[in-house]
Amino acid sequence: MGRVPVLLSVGPPWCPATAEMTRAAWADPAVADLVRDRFVPIRVDPEARPDIGERYSLGGWPTTAFLTAEGDVLGGETYATPRRMRELLPRVADAFAAQREKLAGHRASAPLRPDVPSGAAPDDGLEAWLANRLRAEFDPEHGGFGRGPKRVHAAALAFASGRGRAREPGLAHVVDCTLDAIARGGLYDHGDGGVFRYCVRRDWNEPATEKLLDANAAVLGLFLAREEDGYRERAAGIVGYVGRTLADAARGGFFASQRGDPAYYGFAGDGGGAVGAPPVDRTVYADATASMARAFARAAEVLEDGTLLDAAVAAIEHVVAGTYERGGGIAHRVGDGPGARGLLADQVRASAALLDLHFLTDREAYLDVAQELMRFAIRRLWDAAGGGGFLDRVQAPDDVGLLREPLRPFTANCEAAGVLLRLARTTGEAEFRERAVATLAAEAPVARRYGVDAAPYALALGELAETIA
Repeated sequence: MGRVPVLLSVGPPWCPATAEMTRAAWADPAVADLVRDRFVPIRVDPEARPDIGERYSLGGWPTTAFLTAEGDVLGGETYATPRRMRELLPRVADAFAAQREKLAGHRASAPLRPDVPSGAAPDDGLEAWLANRLRAEFDPEHGGFGRGPKRVHAAALAFASGRGRAREPGLAHVVDCTLDAIARGGLYDHGDGGVFRYCVRRDWNEPATEKLLDANAAVLGLFLAREEDGYRERAAGIVGYVGRTLADAARGGFFASQRGDPAYYGFAGDGGGAVGAPPVDRTVYADATASMARAFARAAEVLEDGTLLDAAVAAIEHVVAGTYERGGGIAHRVGDGPGARGLLADQVRASAALLDLHFLTDREAYLDVAQELMRFAIRRLWDAAGGGGFLDRVQAPDDVGLLREPLRPFTANCEAAGVLLRLARTTGEAEFRERAVATLAAEAPVARRYGVDAAPYALALGELAETIA
């Protein structure tokens, strides 16, 4: 047992509150002295280590968690002022010193994978259930779902636009009204292009001004699926923003995010203005880059711009060439520096992009790599002990704290099932379909708990129906 507790600070580069806490609390001399003298400080970017961020978030960014030396959670909170930290840190350190021996066997609660009942099968009734849930959660006054802050539920809108719309005509208004609110409201940046992360107000105004690559990829895909000129114009605006700000033109790939700054975008209450544009996190991550590559490939067709397909190809080839390791899948971060390897979301989203490019270019190499990445996931991430489905990361003997606990992420598993079913249709290999069905069966007991966010499961059921047909 360590003699002092660990102070784990977790926050992403795009988060203004994380930047403010760094500037204020962590730079405060008294706080810095307390941290140096009475804690082992560790700072983690959850974009670089999503496996850590998923397990240690205390409900928002920034998170400050107090841990044992073994990595188990003692407590913590989110944003804190210098005054709060000056009060809190001594109390935590004193309590730890007084209880150190008792805490030696402490194990915090951890995210656990759900149980899979014997004989479980995919939830075939979820599509109809989800359609009813979308109608119930729809905000008829402003569009979107719920009566609070608004974000883009991309999978739900994709379901409602496609298979769900065909079976449930009442969903057409839900989609039309919501996409119109996204295109016309405050979520879309009418100055620089691109979309913000979410809006604080129900009427799609007062945006949180950070711009994330995967959020822009999701909205771009939704706009490209519409034939109206207004949506094509918004799609072109996102493509232009990404090309100017988030594209790594020299090497390929896309940068992760641009930090929020209400003053720069004219939303600050004091009317102040930033000196320049907010900083960009120039890290290239495999999963988000793959998502944008898929959107760019689609944009190349819809907007009739072949250079966008070239950019998509360059992005995926940069990810694969820069991170693939024989027998080890692809890594999360492209380029120099330490990073996680073998995360489920990276393998799945890169495989999805490779399948798209195989369809568009007829290059067999893309299909080969897509198969290899999903076979790696089956070999190293399959949750045999938990009844099926995939774990989020490859577990290692030296894992500590909550990293020791297996976690089966719902959305990534649904996406994995969809990719496996596409591979089954393309290659004719039965194992891909069998693993997909087992994955959907493993997630069936929990799918409806996600409400509107159960949509990735419904999209995978749509892929299953196409495979059967």
